[in-house]
Amino acid sequence: MPDPLVLPRLPRIRGATPRGTWWGRAWLRSCEEAAVDPGDLRGGRALARSGRFGAVMAIAGMASAVLDPRSEHPMLVQVKVAPLGAEAWTTFVRELSRRSGHLAALESGDLADDLVTGADELGVELLPGPADVEAACECDAWAQPCVHALGLATLLAWAMDADPYVLLLLRGRTREWLLDEGARELDGAGPAAAVDEAAGRASRILRLADEAPAGHGLADTAVAAYDEEVARLLDPDA
Repeated sequence: MPDPLVLPRLPRIRGATPRGTWWGRAWLRSCEEAAVDPGDLRGGRALARSGRFGAVMAIAGMASAVLDPRSEHPMLVQVKVAPLGAEAWTTFVRELSRRSGHLAALESGDLADDLVTGADELGVELLPGPADVEAACECDAWAQPCVHALGLATLLAWAMDADPYVLLLLRGRTREWLLDEGARELDGAGPAAAVDEAAGRASRILRLADEAPAGHGLADTAVAAYDEEVARLLDPDA
């Protein structure tokens, strides 16, 4: 299993927080839509700003953090996200590699809207819906997500704002995997180009066959030139 992604502990945040990215807001909206108590929404945001959470640990499909880690009663809070299936990831990587700018944007911290839209049109919903997110907490809340889980979800939204790979990790794949698969998909353009080139060579050979000179072997200059051209087309690396 890959090492978990460790998001550093945030100190108490004073003043307004940034508005955030569209994908961070979409993630948080999905988490908050499942909340039962509207008061928990405000409480979760306040808790995220309070500095009471320890470092957030994220692995494929799950993130966790300890609330008040230095207190006598620390609480473990978890958020689980339904991972995308293997076929969905294959489709997503193809869409990611379709334009070289998508991968470059990801590396610079931007999740291109047309990448997500294109994947969605192919049946891959990168952004989880409320039913895709599950929360667990050691508190005695009767329903989840509780205020503590909403606080963790807010921290994750801020982390996604800074690094969209956090969202992709929660959906099931690491940055390293995506870069490797993206590189393989880009390299896959090579065989297709080779097929096109081979088809072109075959077409030229057939044209040459129609125009084959009549002669008596290598003693005939025209025949020798013809044979040499066909040989070159059959084995361009020779």
